[in-house]
Amino acid sequence: MTRVLVTGGSRGIGRSICLRIARDALARGEQPKMVVTATGASPDLDAVVQELVAIGAAAHAITGDLNDPSFPARLVEQAIDFCGGLDAVVHNAGGAIASPLIKVKLEDWETVFAVNSRAFLLLGQAAHKALRDSRGVLCAIGSSAAETVQPYLGVYGPAKAALAMLVYQMAYEWGRHGIRVNCVSPGLTLSRSTETALASEEDRQQAGSHIPLRRVATPEEIAGVVAFVVGPDGAYLTGENINVDGGLRHTGTEAMLNDRSDAWAAHDADRMRPRDEEGGR
Repeated sequence: MTRVLVTGGSRGIGRSICLRIARDALARGEQPKMVVTATGASPDLDAVVQELVAIGAAAHAITGDLNDPSFPARLVEQAIDFCGGLDAVVHNAGGAIASPLIKVKLEDWETVFAVNSRAFLLLGQAAHKALRDSRGVLCAIGSSAAETVQPYLGVYGPAKAALAMLVYQMAYEWGRHGIRVNCVSPGLTLSRSTETALASEEDRQQAGSHIPLRRVATPEEIAGVVAFVVGPDGAYLTGENINVDGGLRHTGTEAMLNDRSDAWAAHDADRMRPRDEEGGR
């Protein structure tokens, strides 16, 4: 049986995670039981539950604010009641407040850290006994922003970096209890947070032009990695932060060159080719 709680599961990456985990469980001959959360009721949340039920999963929606420190424990309790236990918790809920650091308000800093990092700790603490019983897994959804400086995301990046470090610490402390803890960190992905900036094909091509794979990710590609991490094939994987960013964090100078990068590479490729022993071409 696959019994999974997914926070932030109503749209984008979260929705794709729910559907992929359920489909993989069904393909293994298991009966998935899924609890999906969002901050408030919405047609999107209802639609995900309906999609899950339509493919053969048992599904239940719970709403609440993960900025409230009392909510994670209540959420986990309700998820255990519905599922009869837990095999995995996927924390996809998150959020950013755009601001340069000089203008960041304390309440905004605390809000971003609360939903991105603190909530994962509280979810893990609340789910610990159930996951210990099932030898289950916690999976956080991080971000490439944890490793790369990005304009106006001076709070979001540190919050995701804290999340990654929390994953390492939890994996170290809870591995002896049979609980695996990992992080999957997307790069630029078509999702709720990017749907405006990446609305057109031209926008998506421009955004992907400095990524080594020359495109942005789809939610389904992130979901595939998460499904591996929480599934049986990831049974010996713990304490890892898996970057799914198309190589974005390795771009270096090319990112600064922007549209000139391909021309620069072609121009310099011949000049930079190693010479033979005689010094000729």
